[in-house]
Amino acid sequence: MIDFCWQLHSRPRNSYIYNENDQIEAVKVIFDKDNIIRYKPYDQSAFTTSNAALLEEMKYRYTQHSRVIKYVRRGLYPEAFAYYQRYVLEPLVCLLRILYTPAYTDYGFVHISQHIPKVSADRLTYFSKVSSFEDIEQKTAEAKGWLGELVEGVKL
Repeated sequence: MIDFCWQLHSRPRNSYIYNENDQIEAVKVIFDKDNIIRYKPYDQSAFTTSNAALLEEMKYRYTQHSRVIKYVRRGLYPEAFAYYQRYVLEPLVCLLRILYTPAYTDYGFVHISQHIPKVSADRLTYFSKVSSFEDIEQKTAEAKGWLGELVEGVKL
């Protein structure tokens, strides 16, 4: 498969700068006579402020997991599932992104199995598979421990 990308000269030059040795947005330039594609050194500190804010938001968001349980107890599966995604899964995904792909925290679930260690991907898969109220309630409680581990692992 060939993925062809044509960059126009009229496009702002700062919109196609890539991080050097980036495995996620790796680009192979075959022809670039005007030096349109440029690279910059990867600087993790450039993401520290936004990732610190995201960390605080995700810590807060998990504290709202009682909303998940509320809909489980009311027997409303679509609402329980939606809140499970927002208040349990999303904080886990964001913390995994901060830990392993700090420049790409906005990718969410996209290609996450390729971007994080297999053991973490397997664990995330476990939490992603819910098919009943019991699954949602049990995994919401279990996720608290992993969330704490991930928060402890984040060094900004």
